[in-house]
Amino acid sequence: MAALDVNGIRCSYNGNPILDDLSLQVAENEIMCLLGASGCGKTTLLKAVAGLLPVTRGDIYIDGRQMNGNGVEVVPERRNIGMIFQDYALFPHLNVAQNVAFGLQSKESNKARIKTRVAEVLELVNLADLGARYPHQLSGGQQQRVAIARAMICQPGLMLLDEPFSNIDTQVRMRLIGEIRDLLKGQGISAIFVTHSKEEAFAFSDRLALFRAGHIEQVGRPQTLYQHPQSRFVADFLGQANYVPATVIDNSTLLTAMGPIISQAALNADPGTSGQLMLRPRQIQLSLTEQGNGRVLEQQFLGTHTRCVVECQSLQLEVSINEPLPAVSQVSVKVMPHALTFFPDSEGQRAVA
Repeated sequence: MAALDVNGIRCSYNGNPILDDLSLQVAENEIMCLLGASGCGKTTLLKAVAGLLPVTRGDIYIDGRQMNGNGVEVVPERRNIGMIFQDYALFPHLNVAQNVAFGLQSKESNKARIKTRVAEVLELVNLADLGARYPHQLSGGQQQRVAIARAMICQPGLMLLDEPFSNIDTQVRMRLIGEIRDLLKGQGISAIFVTHSKEEAFAFSDRLALFRAGHIEQVGRPQTLYQHPQSRFVADFLGQANYVPATVIDNSTLLTAMGPIISQAALNADPGTSGQLMLRPRQIQLSLTEQGNGRVLEQQFLGTHTRCVVECQSLQLEVSINEPLPAVSQVSVKVMPHALTFFPDSEGQRAVA
């Protein structure tokens, strides 16, 4: 049974459809990321799942229980969900323990049980000694942990996170992403996570759904979408890509200006099909040689890697290398062995591999 099952839903604002016939499943203890640019519909889906936005068509099931349709309309507080917002929404006049206890007080009257449960969740989020502090006395990362604890205290089956890391600086953000991911996994909680940052999506999710203008362009493991996008839109959204004109020779070989390139997986395209071979910067290897087929035009040291622009057989390719090369170097350009991603010209830039 899926933790969340969204079937063909339609949602509108002022009569204008934002989502139309959209479907998505989230498995038990899975973290699903909704990734896309602002206004593409990802937060609309989150609100529909939470019951904060009416669904005019289709249905939503949480843990196998129908939330809407056929006369059913389950209110948000009865959907067994936890929500974490971009601005944390902490009460400034309440201390940490009181903020965390707030959601449980309407369901549990025994003050001793509430106190015990507050202590348990504060321990989980590494805030056991900060229960008496107020939000203004906490760092951004600590405030986010309070929001997580408050959402977890009622033991939700599904957690909804709406860009929860956007107000935290980069160094703290990546550490917090790892902590919260481990926490959700350890507690067996399924989650939907909304972001427009591909770095956050890659680090936090088990699977991601890439949104475009109210529909899902592709859904799958982050590595799959990055390495094997099904469209140019997906390829370009998730990172830098080179496009090399190519023609299919057989089911595993493409002919390019760089010579024939062999795929480690079958190409689902007929011999003679023309199109574009997509190559990520890390899928190209450079080696210094006076008889090389490429020449370095530009380099930028970026800390974790060096961005390098190379001219090869009238092509300009962007390559990621570990160490800078001597200026205006002659290099050998080689495609690393992998399952090639090929976009036939005749198929509207859909990918085959």
